[in-house]
Amino acid sequence: MNYRFVKIIYPYKSKDGNLTRISSLKVHLRNKNITIYDTVEQFEKELDSKIKETIKEVKKLVLLREIINLHNINGIKSMNQIRTMVKQIISGKDILSPRGLPNIKLVKTKQSEWILFDGHHSLLSYMIAGRTYLHEVPHFVIENESGYVNDKEILIFFGIHSKILNDSDWRKYVINWQAPKEGQLCKREQKNMGELFNSISVFYNRNKNYNVVDV
Repeated sequence: MNYRFVKIIYPYKSKDGNLTRISSLKVHLRNKNITIYDTVEQFEKELDSKIKETIKEVKKLVLLREIINLHNINGIKSMNQIRTMVKQIISGKDILSPRGLPNIKLVKTKQSEWILFDGHHSLLSYMIAGRTYLHEVPHFVIENESGYVNDKEILIFFGIHSKILNDSDWRKYVINWQAPKEGQLCKREQKNMGELFNSISVFYNRNKNYNVVDV
């Protein structure tokens, strides 16, 4: 593997709502130990050069509910942060970094599973605000020359706990960075973002005058 592609995808206003604006960059890997996190960092350093931008029609819809989460509900640290983000989205603004980049970052496996490795609060906020499909939210996609990443590469998302997992075991676990070190690696309770969305609904709506939109 000599490089990875990093793509930034934004919704593009159109009559049918099925277009996206894609900026992509081929990130060359200096050595075989360059992680997906390293690739994102390298991309951000090279952001102002060699970027190719295209407008593309969405051929295959990806449901936000079917994206695989890496946190259980107890790994979601701030409902207030989500409430603030929802208000921002409803007002017509996207959730972006100070550089104007998406917080939502994903990879896809060989089995066509979409994995959310960064931006759980942001994606939940878009779901609460009524977004249904992946192309409706700004996001990063990181992929290899093959178009997907392998199970071994996904282990990096579990940090120091990755050494006790076998390549495919990550599907059975999530990570909770809010917990003490010995309790950070947890058995998976919510199998996708749809189940995580359903789990936070009670907490989100508590003592509020507005409800989670059912997506």
